[in-house]
Amino acid sequence: MDLARQKSRCQVKHHVKTKITITGTRVTQLLSNEVRNMPAKVITVAIEKGGTGKTVTASNLAYLMGEDGKKVLCIDTDPQGNLTSALSDGKGEITEGLYEGHALYDMFSGFRYTKTRDFIVPTEYGDNVDMIPGSAQTPKINQRLADLFDDANILAKSGAMKRIDKMSDFLFYFLEQVLDDYDYIIIDTQPTRDSLLLTNAISAADYILIPMMCDANSRGSAFRTFALCNELCNAPGSRIKGVGVLLTAVNKKAKAARLIRTQCQDVLGPALFEHEIPNSISVGMSVTNYQPVCFYAAKQPVSIAYQQVYKELMKRLAKLEVK
Repeated sequence: MDLARQKSRCQVKHHVKTKITITGTRVTQLLSNEVRNMPAKVITVAIEKGGTGKTVTASNLAYLMGEDGKKVLCIDTDPQGNLTSALSDGKGEITEGLYEGHALYDMFSGFRYTKTRDFIVPTEYGDNVDMIPGSAQTPKINQRLADLFDDANILAKSGAMKRIDKMSDFLFYFLEQVLDDYDYIIIDTQPTRDSLLLTNAISAADYILIPMMCDANSRGSAFRTFALCNELCNAPGSRIKGVGVLLTAVNKKAKAARLIRTQCQDVLGPALFEHEIPNSISVGMSVTNYQPVCFYAAKQPVSIAYQQVYKELMKRLAKLEVK
């Protein structure tokens, strides 16, 4: 089902439509003329372990934000391209090549002349949610960053472009161009520790959200990611203002889940989200149908839990502004 065709509860005003063509497919891009009081908050969803719910969390938060009338830009930095598939109703599967030439890799690769807005495309989640898609070329970004960084320094000396001080600043260089166009930017990442693109995604963030499946294997990965993000948060010039850990796939009746929750509370303290995502077969079904579970099974406990997590995230982000 095409979510963009559903009657939205949120009316988006003052938009101008511009049309672009991607491999023969006409895509309507919505660019907001709305003037925003504050630049977008960048939220990176990251953990070194796979299968913990990064993409499900990113896509459902984007959907809920859009339904709440917020303008959202999603960035797919995961070579698997799952977020791209989710937001395009499956049409953007990286094997299909829909976004080849107009994806994240192409934005990075042509940084001398490309503008971020040229790579923003609409999604099936309605007018409020846009994305910069991934493609089969995404893994090559890590291989190209060193050469691109050298080129950037040469161009900066000539006055041709803004200086990029660190290799980890490339993604923020592009996001900075559109911060005033959105309320939130959500970055989905690959499950790894050793990736320059992941470092870029973390360095660009105001807030790091770590989805941790409620099991022993994910616990260690979450703790390591949490420690790394806190270390980066305290580094000079860091943009990171907060880090939070969200328990996912929780079986509340299991003794192991209660034990792991207690261990997380002891280690993470207030960084652990109060609300958590219960285990649910609806999540798998929603992913299969390329729909957010908050739309696919809106009345199920897992959807209600994501709504609670969204509200808690908003409160956490608001507190960061006060500090």
